[in-house]
Formats: sequence, C-alpha cells, structure tokens
Amino acid sequence: MEAGQLLDEDLELIELAYAATTREATLMDSVKRFLELQGDPGGAMFHYDSITGQVSDTEVVALDSGQAIAIQEVFDSYSSDAGQIENPLITAGLADLLDGKVLINDDVLPFEELKRTEYYRSVLEPLGVRWTMGWIAAGKGQRWMTFTSSRAREAGEYTRENVKRAELYQRHMARVIHVLELLDHAQETKQIFEQSADKLPQAIVLIDDARRITFCNAAARTLLHNSKALNDRDGVFSVGRTTHEQGKFESWWNLLVSAVAVDGAQFDDADMAPVWQIDVSRLGSTAAKRGTGRRWMVTLKQRPDAGDTPLAYLQSQFELTPAEAQVCASLCKNGDAVSTAAILNLSPNTVRSHLKSAFRKTGTKNQVELAIKLVSGR
Repeated sequence: MEAGQLLDEDLELIELAYAATTREATLMDSVKRFLELQGDPGGAMFHYDSITGQVSDTEVVALDSGQAIAIQEVFDSYSSDAGQIENPLITAGLADLLDGKVLINDDVLPFEELKRTEYYRSVLEPLGVRWTMGWIAAGKGQRWMTFTSSRAREAGEYTRENVKRAELYQRHMARVIHVLELLDHAQETKQIFEQSADKLPQAIVLIDDARRITFCNAAARTLLHNSKALNDRDGVFSVGRTTHEQGKFESWWNLLVSAVAVDGAQFDDADMAPVWQIDVSRLGSTAAKRGTGRRWMVTLKQRPDAGDTPLAYLQSQFELTPAEAQVCASLCKNGDAVSTAAILNLSPNTVRSHLKSAFRKTGTKNQVELAIKLVSGR
C-alpha cells in the first residue's frame, strides 16, 4: 500500500485524521474509522508523558458503544487488582515499538506464553481476543501514545494489508499529535487556531499548496520583516537569498506537495540565518481548505542565540541553572525537545531532564506552557 497505490478509503482516513487539527473532527473519529477498515471491533490508547514517564490517560475505543462500556469495565477490573496496566505486547516489544515498528503479539510473544500472563487472563480472554496489533504514535515533543487494536480468532490473522494500513496511519497520527500538542494550551482556553498560534513564541506561518500565506503569528511577522532569506513577496512564502537557493526550495516544496499521503518534512538546504530549519506539518483536511489544496503549518526554527531571551534573565527570573536556561531558550525558538536536542548537540534524554526541572521551577506542566511563561515573564 505505497503512496501511489493508496485506496480511496485510506486517503479518506488520512483526511479524517488531519481534521482533528482544526477541530472539524476528533482524533477518536479517525481511530474508529481505522478500526472499521481493519475489521477490528475495538482497542485502547495509552497516553504517556515522555518527561515524567507516567501514563496520563487510557482511552478505550470501540465501534459499538455497548462494547466500549464492556471493554472499559474489563480494564477497570484489571487495573483495580493489578494497579498499573501492563500490556505484554508493549512490555515485551518496547524496544521495537520505540524504534517505530508496528507489532503483532505473535511477533514478540508466543501465544502459549501470552496465555500465561495475567493481562491475557484478565483482559484479552474475557473479551475473546486472539490477536493484538500495536504501535507508538509519537509527537515531536512531550506526549506520545501507544495504540493497540484487537480481534477475535474468527476474524483471522492480520494481513500484510492490515499492517501497511497501520504503518500509514501511524505516521500521520504522529504528525497530528505533534500539532495538537503545540496547540494544547489553546485547546484548553477554547481559542480559535489563529489566536492560539499568535501566543506561541515559535514563528509559525500557515500556507496552502501554492505557498500562499493565510496566516502569520507575531513571531513570524517579525522574522519575515527582518530576514533577507525569508519573505512573503506578493503573499507567497519563499526561501532563499539567491535565485539558486529560491529554486532549491521551490523544487523541494513541489516534491512535498506532489506526494499523495505526505505528512510533512524539514528543509535546511539554504542559508536562512537565524533560522536553521523549516519544519512543515500538514494541517486540517482538504475539505476545509481556505486556499488551494491542503494547508500546512510552517515552523521557522531559530538558533537559541537569536532574538531577545537573555540566558541571565531566565536564570534570575526562574532560578534556572545555566544548562536549563540554554535548553529553555532553545525550546522557545524551536518548539520541541527533539529539535532542541539537535541544535544544542545534546541527547533528547538530557534535554527532557532539564525540561523536567524547569517544569518544577516554573510551575508549568508541558512544553507549550513553559515556553509561553518564559517569554511572557509571568
């Protein structure tokens, strides 16, 4: 099921997933559609916080509301007896899951061995489950989610087509989660997208397939006004100081939008200082377009020494260590832990450790809240 061989139903699934980024639908709507296409009656989503290492939420999902209640009752009974939910597919296959693989329980644990686990006896067997499929859909920042779907013996083993559809959905779900995480603060206050993005310290531009700009937040407007490499000439977003560099970006963009099932990409093949990378994420569904074709969220990632967030100020105002202040300054310019790690040449775990300490000192709960507080000074 490669990009050129996608079924109409799979393209509709992708569209439904991106509709969650602009609240035309919920992520759960696309999850249910995925289950329907796979022929699976239900599953569960385990939400993790990669900073704290804790499960923050568990969501049961099923095509039938009555079945959802039955699944929830089984989970509640199991967790009340066993405490933390431990799915053998996740615990036994964690390394492969973290590596981005889609797993089926038989891939990591023989069925006879699975049958001896408490999870099977308490959860899978009462629900009549024989096969379970799972993967990690990781956003680029703090939140990541393990999704599992299940089926009975009568449904038969998962096919190659089932696995390919899961791999396709996994990639797009990860991008959607990244966008939703970025706008998490806005969702809590129920603001519309543009008002939300305007509060973020990262420079964000919204464009369509033809690169026509539909929105710039305050940080992006300042950057475009002052940059010699980025501009909005005639309302069209362009990159490059020279004709050659502009041509490279336009060729890259044309390849990006020509892909049927693309979720996003990064561009860094030009001198764009103080921007070091342009990150593009798909946004919204085609049906909700305000320009030509799809819409895209462009994040202009800047080096931590760009702008006016002095490290001494962060150390004094929030009692951060020099290393914590450096990480926080980069977070404000780049928007996520992975990009911050890359630009500072640190491991993601080191960055997350500094962010965990910064959360505690600033009284914030996630990266978006932290960045907004650091910039506002409140």
